[in-house]
Amino acid sequence: MKLNHAIKLNDQETELDPQNPNPRGAHGGEKEADPLDEIIRTFNERWFQGWSVTTEEQRIRLLSMRDALTKHPDFMSKYLESADPHNQHLAFEKMMKEIMLQKRKDDLDFYKLWANDAAF
Repeated sequence: MKLNHAIKLNDQETELDPQNPNPRGAHGGEKEADPLDEIIRTFNERWFQGWSVTTEEQRIRLLSMRDALTKHPDFMSKYLESADPHNQHLAFEKMMKEIMLQKRKDDLDFYKLWANDAAF
């Protein structure tokens, strides 16, 4: 801590032992998990618990809904270009409701085709 004070070191090679060569505690006991995998697992448990379709069917349906949302006539003007977050939320809710009703109608129409036509 003195100015102009030199520290003299020994010129010999030496080894320095680790500060604590025998660490104790909860180190290295568990396999480190990827945080993204944990987020996906938690999301799936919360939102897809009662949905009895395969993971691939879930993926296809969600991508289909995303595509339907982006192709909606109000998507650009009322959602993306809106500066008001409240109006954005209202527009999103309305578009999603319309898309979900259309998907439900499409599934019901498909079921009716199967149920009413033995050749189908």
